[in-house]
Amino acid sequence: MTQPVEGTVPARQVIRGARVLNVFTGELLPLDVVIEGGRITGLLPAGEAVAADAVVDAQGGVLVPGYVEPHAHLSLVAEPVTTLEQLAARGTTAVVADTYPWVAVMTDDEFSRLLDDFRRLPVYLRWFLAPHSRSFWPDEERLFAFERLAPFLERDDVVAVGEFTRWSQVERGDPGLLALIARAQALGKRVEGHSAGASAARVMRLAHRGFTSCHEAIDAPQVLDRLRAGLYVMLRHSSLRPDLPQLAPAVRGELAFSNRVMLTADGPSPPWVAAHGYLDYLIRVAMDAGISAPAAYRMATLNPAMYYRIEHDVGSIAPGRRADVLLLEDLHNPTPVWVMAGGRIIARDGRLTAPFPRIEWERFTGLTRREGKPPAESLLASVPRPGEGDVPLLDLAHTVIIRHGNGADRPLLAMLYDWEGRWMTPAWLTGFAPGLAGFATNYNPSGQLLLLGHSPKDMALAARRVMELGGGLVLTEGGQVVWELNLERGGFFTEMAWPDLVAELGRLEALLRERGYRHSEPLYSLFFLSFDALPDFRLTIRGVWDVKGQRPLTPPVRLA
Repeated sequence: MTQPVEGTVPARQVIRGARVLNVFTGELLPLDVVIEGGRITGLLPAGEAVAADAVVDAQGGVLVPGYVEPHAHLSLVAEPVTTLEQLAARGTTAVVADTYPWVAVMTDDEFSRLLDDFRRLPVYLRWFLAPHSRSFWPDEERLFAFERLAPFLERDDVVAVGEFTRWSQVERGDPGLLALIARAQALGKRVEGHSAGASAARVMRLAHRGFTSCHEAIDAPQVLDRLRAGLYVMLRHSSLRPDLPQLAPAVRGELAFSNRVMLTADGPSPPWVAAHGYLDYLIRVAMDAGISAPAAYRMATLNPAMYYRIEHDVGSIAPGRRADVLLLEDLHNPTPVWVMAGGRIIARDGRLTAPFPRIEWERFTGLTRREGKPPAESLLASVPRPGEGDVPLLDLAHTVIIRHGNGADRPLLAMLYDWEGRWMTPAWLTGFAPGLAGFATNYNPSGQLLLLGHSPKDMALAARRVMELGGGLVLTEGGQVVWELNLERGGFFTEMAWPDLVAELGRLEALLRERGYRHSEPLYSLFFLSFDALPDFRLTIRGVWDVKGQRPLTPPVRLA
């Protein structure tokens, strides 16, 4: 019995000796899978004679479709191809991913070339087009103008517009956003919603405005609100929101096989992926929460493929589909023994058989180093203390939720500072890490410099070091750099090897917890401090932004 050479695609091959999960019917059937040219051409009764160039012995295991992630974020600290390698090694062979911030920081030609580069990878990539910035940018009206974005929707690999984190503007009828939604609808593309905290009535209005999905439900009643409004629902479980056990009760029973329910990890951190896995882990959590195995697998395969209208390519083991096939020991263990993508075995036992083709990131000017003007220590020291001026006192009440401050612990100076030194937005913040002397990073959706700490000297040092690196995260104390991570690609991600990055981020979390951080995910607490759509307050170019009121609580301080 022959086996295919690793990394090759035989002209005709057969996978024998397994039972195949039919995600259309929920049946587990003894079948042989015939593959030609990287696609499935037939499913035959087990052992039926068929000519083949290679035979893959599945050794009595179970074959399931490659997992489909419907809502990924690939520009989060780790180099995107490296991230895709980790997901693929655990069975996620199709990914629908966010285009933010690439669409904002690249020229039109660069952005198109980047998406073309991703086509060379062995996994199946599709995209949702970011319709607006996630933190106010000086020139966002130009960057996200309808006339600029609409042509990208014509691409066959762009399957949706979204996510609309500024959902309240959609609800109020923002003309530019509604025009983009209408164009997506005319092209048969989906509209990725983000309706965090929306009431059932508001969800209905967003569905009327054109939203087709939401991944922001945090409990079972919110899942039902979205399903009742006609939306597709992505059940999220990740380092930021491990909500699946609370969401699962909404979709047990008759709703378990609804095609309107999917699983998503929604951009977890590298340490979380390294510790848990990816969609294989979510399937396991779903089954532990009482969802039947066939239904859980369907939520991670066929359902997202049907939602994005790519089921002719991925999401099932059926004739005409890409040969994205996983061999499992049994349905109770979703982590694959091997992973086949496009008819090629690309991973065994959680490790790739060969690295993916690399992207030459230096070709993209939007990801190159920027010169900056760091803040002086005297400027940081001049910010009025809480109660002495109009700088607000805020509190990090949850990993990503900022409320009015209560003075419960030592406040840190928190500041969003313009990279060129033209303005700053200061606040005092409790609830993060009261023992933190100095920290600076441009890893946030504004692209500007975020500073935190109780020592102006250490904060200024951290800011200078981030700008020397051209982007990154730096922790300082006692006039010394204690820890740093160079995000050499525009401050968005590093090309550091995955194990090294996981170790460094683990060290950062340990250092922050030693200094009092008590929430679930410090990387995301930092990232979302300037994100303009989460309650109640954010540090932005427009000042300390009142998200619910859609107005500045305090304006930015002009410096030049």
